[in-house]
Amino acid sequence: MAERAADNERFQPAPIEPGNALRPATDAPHRKAVLRALLWLTISCGIFFASVNITVGSFPVAVAELAMAAYAGILLLVRRSSTVHLQRWILAYLLPFCTTMMFACWYRRAQATVFVWPILIPVISYLLLGRRAGFWFTGAFLTIALVIFGFKFAETENVYSVAGIANVALCAACIFGLSHAYEVTREQAEARLRALALRDPLTDLCNRAGLAEIFPRQLAQAKRYGKPLSAVLIDIDHFKHVNDQYGHETGDAVLVSFAQCLNNGLRECDLACRLGGEEFALLLPHTDIAEATRTAERVRAAAAESRCEHNGQEIAITVTLGVAELDPACDDLSSLLARADERLYRGKSEGRNRVVSE
Repeated sequence: MAERAADNERFQPAPIEPGNALRPATDAPHRKAVLRALLWLTISCGIFFASVNITVGSFPVAVAELAMAAYAGILLLVRRSSTVHLQRWILAYLLPFCTTMMFACWYRRAQATVFVWPILIPVISYLLLGRRAGFWFTGAFLTIALVIFGFKFAETENVYSVAGIANVALCAACIFGLSHAYEVTREQAEARLRALALRDPLTDLCNRAGLAEIFPRQLAQAKRYGKPLSAVLIDIDHFKHVNDQYGHETGDAVLVSFAQCLNNGLRECDLACRLGGEEFALLLPHTDIAEATRTAERVRAAAAESRCEHNGQEIAITVTLGVAELDPACDDLSSLLARADERLYRGKSEGRNRVVSE
C-alpha cells in the first residue's frame, strides 16, 4: 500500500493555473504591472497638467486631460474585478490616451514642448503590446504626431523649423528603433528560457511542466473534433539496480538511450516526456486505446531488443507500460494519468516487461 501511494503521488501533474497554458504575450504579468503603473501616472499627470493649462487659459486641453485622468481612474477600478482579456484593457487605455496626446499637440495654443510626450509612445506601446502590435501602433501614432508637428512649425515660419522637425523626427525614430530592438531581444530570451523550462536537460524530452502545458491544447482538439487521445505511462524495470550496480553515470546513459528509443518509434504528432527518474509518459493524439496499446507494445519490444553500452558495460533493459484512453466528458490530465498509472502498477505486480491497457 505504501508503494502504491508513492506511485500515485509521483504521477500528479504540475498544476495549471487558469489561462496559464499558452498565455499570449499581452497577458504576461509584467504587462499587467506596467498598465497599472501607467494608469496611476495618467491620473496624477492628468490632474497636474490640467491645473497648469487652466492657469494659462488652455481650457480645452485641460478638459481633455481631466477626462483622461478620470477615465484612467475608472479603468483602474473596473480592471481589478474584470475577467476581460488584458489586451482589450490595454487598447482601451492606449487608444484614448494617445488620442488625447494628439489633441494636445494639435491645439493651436499648445507649446512646442508638448511634442516631447509623443516620443514616449514607442516605449509604452512595446511594453504593453509586444513586438508586432507595438510596431504598428507606434508607427500610426508617431506618423500623426509628426504630421501635426510639421504643420505647427510651418505656421510659425521660423527659420529653425526644418531643424526642429528633423530633431524631433530623428529622436522619435531612435526611440522607436531601440524599443523594437529591446522587445525582439526580450522575446528571444523569454522563448529560450521557456524552452529550457519545459525540457528535460538529460534526455531533451518534454518534462512534466511541458506535458501540463501541452495537454490543454490536445484536450481541446480531442473535444472539438471528436478524436481519441491516449496516454501511456512507462517505468524502466529495476532501474535502481542499474544505478546501484553500475553507477549513476551509467544510469543516465540508460535514460538517454531509452529516450532515443522512444523518439525513433513515435510519430511526429506524438509527445514523449520524462516525468522524473525512470518514469516516462507518452501523449498520443488521434489514437484510441487499441492503437495506443500497439504503440506501447512496439516501445516495449524495442526497449527489450536494445542494448545500452557505456564504459565497457552492455546494459539490457525492459519496461512496463500502462495505457489509458481519454474520456472527454470527465477526464483531465490528472485522471487520465491516474488510470494509466493504475495499469502500470498492475503490470509491475504481474512481473514487469509488459503492457496493460484494461
